Amino acid sequence: MNIHTVQFSHILQTGELENLHAFLSRTAFVISHKNESSEILLRVLWYLPVDSPIIIVTNCQERERDALASVLRTALAQHTRIYLVHQKDETIARLFATYGVSHLLGTDNKVIDGKGEGMYIGALCAYQLEYPRWVIFYDADNFVPSALLEYTLAMSRLFLQASLDGPAREYDTLIVQRQGGSYAAPNFLQNVRICWSSKPGLGSGDWDAGIIGRCTRVVSPLFDALLEGWFGRRDHAIRSSNAGEQGMTIETALALRFSAGFSVETLQLLDLLFHAMDGRSGVDGSVLVQYQSQSPHFHEKKDDAHVKKMIEESLGSFFHFEAVLPDTVKRALQQVYAELQLERVSPALYPPLGTLPLQRIERWMDRYALLAKVDCQEMLLVE
Repeated sequence: MNIHTVQFSHILQTGELENLHAFLSRTAFVISHKNESSEILLRVLWYLPVDSPIIIVTNCQERERDALASVLRTALAQHTRIYLVHQKDETIARLFATYGVSHLLGTDNKVIDGKGEGMYIGALCAYQLEYPRWVIFYDADNFVPSALLEYTLAMSRLFLQASLDGPAREYDTLIVQRQGGSYAAPNFLQNVRICWSSKPGLGSGDWDAGIIGRCTRVVSPLFDALLEGWFGRRDHAIRSSNAGEQGMTIETALALRFSAGFSVETLQLLDLLFHAMDGRSGVDGSVLVQYQSQSPHFHEKKDDAHVKKMIEESLGSFFHFEAVLPDTVKRALQQVYAELQLERVSPALYPPLGTLPLQRIERWMDRYALLAKVDCQEMLLVE
């Protein structure tokens, strides 16, 4: 299991532009949208590459879907590959029912509410596009989305690197001076997670405030104990247990399980580590990169009840691995539940897409395209 926490000495130089094009032409962006205004969503989309496939998975009120689509069509006329998929879409629901994932559906036979469910849909859609090699997940509730430029440039460099040289050291940051030009081995599971530099409130003069989120500061220490128990490692601190902004190879998106609601980021990190520990996943290894961003992250501040729910759902992910958890982690979980007076929640677990009887359906995503389609293969200048 290779784990690195990375900060770059620079974010971009002209010699890297060719690699950037190679990355963006094969990267799908999945945007998780719920009830954010169209103005906030459009600001997020403004900072994404105009020629990359962008899949907006929305769980807005169904009656508002057409109005949202109309606004996006008008404002995004230059986007050639942008898709709007509603979480309650009946075609999506029928497809999952065909695949045997019936517990993803509610009593109305539509996909249930939840961020994890929306990401599951987004990963399926990226797979159906066929040509993306990487998928990046961003949230729509980003009030200063210029930070996404940094995240995207960083992921380009990190995914196109074959490896990171030098030992990973606890609380240290590996400064990468130059980028390797080769691709990582395709049989590696790869996940890049963004660590926000800070989470200040809008209008706050202290941009260093709240460096670690309220949920992350509870959940991440459990991963430190897990690394020691599973891998004997005390040389690295996990800072990205609840990273809302992350990227992975398509192979990784197909190999990892998804879970319900706010538990999904924690569950997938656990699953990535489990693949590396278990050794039966059929891959050559797993690589986790925690990118330490330089940009502060501004989003809506949730109340204490919401944060408590996030913590309960995130910690519930650990119980899906209860049979193999080290005793130190089990004791730490008991202590956290007692101190914070938490209820035990067991989030629903969804099978890896790669284990389903998936078939690529020709032009299946056309039904969700907001604008006239072009031949994607003609636009790919590089493999």
